[in-house]
Amino acid sequence: MERSLEKQALEELDGKTCYCGAEKKAGQSFCSRCYFSLPKETQRALYRHISEGYAGIYDEAKDWLRINTDRIKGHA
Repeated sequence: MERSLEKQALEELDGKTCYCGAEKKAGQSFCSRCYFSLPKETQRALYRHISEGYAGIYDEAKDWLRINTDRIKGHA
């Protein structure tokens, strides 16, 4: 996996702004609205793989939110 994708995912995890632009807590992948919009399997995977494989799962979750919800505006 690309190091930059891993670094970006961990920086966003530590941040206080969700991918959708809403406020979130540092250490959480997404704000509660985005998190609970994700399929249950994805929710569990985000926290099961926090040490290894997190970046890929997080990236897939962002894609899922962009495609399947109206929460994400202006992201390609």
